[in-house]
Amino acid sequence: MNKELDWNNLRYFTAVIRHGGLSGAARHLGVSIQTVGRRISALEELLGTSLFVRHASGYIPTEDARALEIEAERVEVAIARFRARTDSNGSEMTGVVRLAAPETITTHLLLPALQPFLMQHPALELELLTGVPTLAIARGEADIALRVVRPERGALTRKRVGTMSYGLYAAPESSTDLATTRLVGWAAGYDLPADRWLQRLTGRTPDIRTTQLEAQRAAIRAGVGIGILPCFLAQDLLRIPTEARMEETLWLVAHAESATKRIRHVHEEIVTIIEAAKDRLEQ
Repeated sequence: MNKELDWNNLRYFTAVIRHGGLSGAARHLGVSIQTVGRRISALEELLGTSLFVRHASGYIPTEDARALEIEAERVEVAIARFRARTDSNGSEMTGVVRLAAPETITTHLLLPALQPFLMQHPALELELLTGVPTLAIARGEADIALRVVRPERGALTRKRVGTMSYGLYAAPESSTDLATTRLVGWAAGYDLPADRWLQRLTGRTPDIRTTQLEAQRAAIRAGVGIGILPCFLAQDLLRIPTEARMEETLWLVAHAESATKRIRHVHEEIVTIIEAAKDRLEQ
């Protein structure tokens, strides 16, 4: 008897592709590593082919996996388009809008300013997706994304909404000697502009490495070391003068074919909030 494809297994398959193995996929999906492994094995058994070469460094996709990835992405895009179309048929200010944004901007700028908007639309639900990894708007992983890197692929709308300035900071009364003081930055594998700026300014890599910007700010405030922070997060810290201009452009991104009323309204509200915070972001 022929087995039917469990379409949900494609979600596990694409997660393994994008995150390099079972553990990364499991973290992204919020499930156990064993669950991801079972899903991949079931998909391979159904298709009658090996999709990955199991290696100590991760899961290496086979040629068949790369071919399947293309088809799986088409399925994701089709589902995202269909959901956007069906969502627009009902009460358009009722339901969920998923906004992906950096955690610090979400915590310190967006959430404090969103209350009046949410009070006006009590049936609207907002799902905030924070963190460093970039979610794919075209594949329906989020409805709107606030990003510091302009996306170049997909049927997307892109709006430049502001600029975020960075500085080199230390705790008051602490050492500012760039040659000897510990440096605070990102963990290996993140490859973010702040670490590249820090390398250029000091000629060194971070001694204290974290996976969250709030942890870096806490380390700098505690006098553990010197690091680079968005200026709006560092009012109580000592700014070390540099000749380097450190800033990132903020882009608001949405799917070009998912413009339901509630998504448009949230999009417009985020633009308003970021524009109102211009002086804080660009100081």
